[in-house]
Amino acid sequence: MKVILKQGSLTDGDESVLVNASNTNAQLGTGVSAAIRQACGKGYQEKVLAALEHHFKGPMKPAEVLLTHAGTHPRAVWVAHVAVMDYREGFSAKSHPTVDTIRTACERLWDVVETIPGAGAQSVAMVALGAGTGNLGVAEPTRIAAQTLKAHVAIHKNTRIERVAFYGFQPPDYIAMAHVLAAEFPEVKAQLPPEVLKFVEEELKQKE
Repeated sequence: MKVILKQGSLTDGDESVLVNASNTNAQLGTGVSAAIRQACGKGYQEKVLAALEHHFKGPMKPAEVLLTHAGTHPRAVWVAHVAVMDYREGFSAKSHPTVDTIRTACERLWDVVETIPGAGAQSVAMVALGAGTGNLGVAEPTRIAAQTLKAHVAIHKNTRIERVAFYGFQPPDYIAMAHVLAAEFPEVKAQLPPEVLKFVEEELKQKE
């Protein structure tokens, strides 16, 4: 299982599974959801809502995961819609996720990837769940995703997760992810540009 870090949109990669930081109603609104809606083709929102009704008979609960096909995306096959924001009773202060919500969501996400129909390995395009509208920032959701991934592959010795690519859309997001992932997966440091690696190594030394 290989972990890599990329800057840009997860919809531009070649991973087989896109992770959508979604909501309990599976509405493809802004940010990552909007990028996925656009990349997966005309009518994709309607297909997602039909899948939601089929599998959950209504909204998801926070931290649940809805797996759908990736529509007409040229490379991805699946999208895992992770319910981060709770819109079951509209938008309020209670709609935002906690770190416990993100941890449970990540654990379920890795389990869902293992059960994707068909045989063969899967590659996952991962984002920081709850970083935007969820108000949790980039670092902590990335750390939770990394830690739950490590725990998952420690249990699943024959995991189907071959590669996980973490995507930071803007440079500050990328750098924040680099700090976290380099601590959790030291091999990530070899992937970093020299100027980013310098910042990361200085921070790691300070924590020693």
